[in-house]
Parts: sequence; C-alpha cells; structure tokens
Amino acid sequence: MSDKLSAEGACRLGTRDKIFISHATPGDNAFAIWLSSRLSMAGFDVWCDAKKLLGGEDFWQEIERTLRNETAKFLIVISHSAFGSENVLRDGIAKELALADIVKKQISDPHFIVPVRLDDTSYGDFSIELIRTNGVDCSENWANGLARVLEIFDRDKVPQSGAASESLAAWRSVHQHHTRAISDTPEILQSNWLPVTEYPETLYFYESPGVRWTLEPRVIASQCTIPAFAHGRLLASFAQLDEMQAAAGSEFPIRDRGNLPLKDYLRGRTGDILGVSPFDARNQISSLVRQAWDLKMAKLGLWNYALANGQLTWWFPRNVPEDGQLRYTDFNGKERKRASTGIKGQKELPDGQQVPRNYWHLGFTAQPMLGDPKVMRLQPRIVITEDGRTPLANKTRLNSVRRSLTKMWFNDKWRGLFLGFVNFVAKGEATIRLPVSSGEDVAISSQPVSFPLSCGISTDPIDQNLSDELAEVFEEAEQAMRLTDPVFSSLLVDEEGEDE
Repeated sequence: MSDKLSAEGACRLGTRDKIFISHATPGDNAFAIWLSSRLSMAGFDVWCDAKKLLGGEDFWQEIERTLRNETAKFLIVISHSAFGSENVLRDGIAKELALADIVKKQISDPHFIVPVRLDDTSYGDFSIELIRTNGVDCSENWANGLARVLEIFDRDKVPQSGAASESLAAWRSVHQHHTRAISDTPEILQSNWLPVTEYPETLYFYESPGVRWTLEPRVIASQCTIPAFAHGRLLASFAQLDEMQAAAGSEFPIRDRGNLPLKDYLRGRTGDILGVSPFDARNQISSLVRQAWDLKMAKLGLWNYALANGQLTWWFPRNVPEDGQLRYTDFNGKERKRASTGIKGQKELPDGQQVPRNYWHLGFTAQPMLGDPKVMRLQPRIVITEDGRTPLANKTRLNSVRRSLTKMWFNDKWRGLFLGFVNFVAKGEATIRLPVSSGEDVAISSQPVSFPLSCGISTDPIDQNLSDELAEVFEEAEQAMRLTDPVFSSLLVDEEGEDE
C-alpha cells in the first residue's frame, strides 16, 4: 500500500484506537486472552469484554458504542467453536460482525475487519462478509499469526495508545481468574485408591505328604492356576484341598497342614504354623490379591508389560474395548468416554504412504495395600508400540515418546482415564470381584476413595457440570495455549528429535 493510502487510512481512523476481538465464548477464550494480552503488551488498546469472559451477561450497549465510535480494527476469531447448528455463526458473533460490516462502510476502511482462523475451519465456511477478506491463519502457530496481525496494524497505521497498560491490566485480571491455582470453592479430591471391602475369612496351608517336593514351594506356587504363595515349606491359599491339589498338579501331592483366620494371620498370630511378622503377612496376602488381579486382567483381554521392578502393567491392545472407548460416569452423573489407545506422530513410507509413527496404549499397575485403610492403588502407565502389539524395546526412546505424549495431559484427562478403566474392569457394577478360589472373592469398590476439601483448583473442572464438547474444548484450549505460547513452547523438546 502506498504512503498516500496509508495516510488516508490513518486519517479515516481519527481517534479510533481500540482493537475489538470477537470470539466464541467459552470455546475460544484461551486464544482471545493470549492474543489480547500480547497486543496490549505491544502497546495497543484492546477492548476487553471481561464480563463475557468471566461468565457475566453480555452488555450490548457497550459493545455497540465501542464498535461504532472507538474501534480501529475488528478481529473476528473463526473456529469450529464460532459456529452453531447448520454451520451458522453463533448469534453473538454474528451480531458483532454485522455491526462491524456497517462500521467498515461508514469509515471507508476496506481492511477494518480482520478474520483470524484458529483451526482447520474451511475458508469456504466463512460468512459471506468474510469470504473476500484476506485473513490471518493461526491454525499452525499462534505466534506466527500474531506477527501477521502486527504487520497489518503497522501497514494501516493503527495508533498505539497510552492506555495500553490499563488494557493489559484488565486482561491480566481475566487471565488470573482462569489460571489462579487456589480458589475458596470446595472441591472433591479423587484418589487413585479403590477400597477393598471384602476378603475371605480363612487362609489354608498345605504340605507335602511325607516326601519333599521336587521343586521349591515358591516355584510350585508360581505355577498354580489359582492365587497361592509359599510360607516356608508350606503352600498357602484361599482354596480348599481338592481345588488346591488340582491347581498344583498331580506331580505335587499335598495334604492339609491347617488353617487360620485371615485377621489373625495378618496380625502375626500363627499358632503352631511357622511364625510371620505382620509386615510380611500383609505382603503375602497382597501377593494373593495381585495374582487374582492379574488373572482378571488377562481374562478381560489386556496384555502385560513387565516394569524394571518386576511389577506388571496391564495395557489395552487396539481392539479392547472393541470401539476403543472407555465409558464412565463423572462426579456430576454425566456419561463420559475416553480413548484407551491412540496414535503418536506420523511417518512416511518409501512409497509415500503416511502411517502412524507410534501407538500409545493406556495401562495400569495395581498395588494392593492391606494396612489401614485397605485399598488397591492403581498407577496409570502409558505403553508405546510401533505396531500396536509390541512395546518399544529401547527404554530410552519409549520414555522419550511417552513424555512427549503426556506432557500436555492435565488432571481431568488422567481422572477420566482412571474412571474409565475402573468402570471397564467393573463392567459397570459397583464392585470389582477378584476370584481367589472357586467360592471366594476379594471385593473391591469401583468408586475411588475421595476426600472433600474446603478449597480447590479453579481451572480443574472436576465439579463443573460440563458437556463432553465443552470439556474437550477446555482441554484443547489449554493445550493450545501452552503449545503456542512462546513462554511454554521454549520449554518443550522438539518432538521429532525425541522420536528419532
């Protein structure tokens, strides 16, 4: 544009010095906050619709006055969130755009409206007022889009206002409202503990009938088809004689040695059976529960992966569940779902075909803790494969890809994965039953131990009654804000470098 046109543009603007940002609420709040704060820091006076962002009522009189009399540039954020049903702009955005189109004609500024595309929304879906307008693409990188906006402002001589500090302060207050760590609102703290509500009353002990077994009792116990452990030269289980003999195999004949109430054994009260400390007794019974858990996981179709400490992580292959979705009910009684597997990155084959670089699989490690309280502790794990079947053998690369994948996963995602997994294991029931013999179970509640707190984390939506769509929007917005904010992006390791 020539200097003459630029001068004319500045003349047309007159005392107009505000940047008006129209966006979907709440879907694009994170981007609006990010863009507005950076424009404010660049010295521009951004009109801050703070009440809208904080959940207050719209105030159309102020919107109209600001647009008609003070706005120098009208930025409209176009994204999937901006459209309602039938691919029509949401009512609030449509009204603001219609008024902006009138102002554009009144002040004779063909560049008054600047569309900003935030995601992969097709340009063909833009409103008719925008189709012939050159826009700014922020879908790949917010920072690059900001640079383009600043170029437009410089080209059109948009005035920088002395009120920038006031504008920035307003945006800071909105941003702090959304990112403040601690709030006075009571909240529920969900643990990763499942209460153990029932277990068998009697523990049975068996010995070899007169001759020593050809294998150590611990080896025999590890080969049994039901949970069992070695106690000195004895075998111990919740199963009675006939079932235990069938599980041990005919080559290892057994006979009764006695039985004890489980509560006595856990206290170290063993009578004429080899003594044991309460600590070791809890570990032995925990082993029985863990064995029962492993049998349950295998029956559900999960696969196992051994950690360095020998514990097994049970993880979802790509066809479990059949549709790849874990369903659960959140704390507000809403039905939710989370994917049990997914894709991490793409790579190109020699023939040009694009295929997944890696797959991720949700898994859990179970640790029974039979102290006070008695609980099953579930630790989430992420297993990485290249073929959907075989965990990466290179532990350094596996951990690198796993960190790259999960560094942008937040509390709500992990909480949903936990609840979805538990509901899958419980098959929608209130209790998970782990058979430890033909007639005895260990019962575990499918409701995690939760603690009411007098305060909470304001950005963690555990108690917010959100739809699936809004919950996903908030998660994506939080990820996008970190990935494209230079403050966060400077801390992230290059993903491709990690994968290679």
